[in-house]
Amino acid sequence: MMIKMSLLDFLACEMKCEYLSDLRALSAGQKEKLADVIESIESSDEDLHDWNDALEYLTDAQNKGTADEAKAALVRALQKK
Repeated sequence: MMIKMSLLDFLACEMKCEYLSDLRALSAGQKEKLADVIESIESSDEDLHDWNDALEYLTDAQNKGTADEAKAALVRALQKK
């Protein structure tokens, strides 16, 4: 049996967060690192739903129409903060 980890869970693991909610409390430097992690993921590796979940959870931004748009918006938002 294969269990797929959600994008948000993967990002929390990459950032060594004990809890998923810790992703929302990252420092500016950690957000830059998270943006780098996200940039290394192919948009097509995750479905649009997962990209939009991450975008909404981490930035409170509205859903996008494509995975590429959601990923780009997520990276931009993390690099601003």
